[in-house]
Amino acid sequence: MNRMQKTAEEIEALLLQDVRQQRHCGKVEAIRIRPCEPDEDNNGANWKVASVDPGQASREFAGAAVMIAMDRLQREVSAFPWD
Repeated sequence: MNRMQKTAEEIEALLLQDVRQQRHCGKVEAIRIRPCEPDEDNNGANWKVASVDPGQASREFAGAAVMIAMDRLQREVSAFPWD
């Protein structure tokens, strides 16, 4: 399966949009990704979440929502190579 190519900023926005739709996560402030080597632990993607600013959201709920969103998006999207 071919993944869509997106910038890091686009992937972060997709993650944030997905996470904010989850229960108790509407106030998550930011999600940042970083490059990584593709392997089985990250669904063969070249990125993973580096940090989450939960803002006023529950850290527990935000963490779970980020993991679910990351797992799905890693299967669908690759990041353009970082400079």
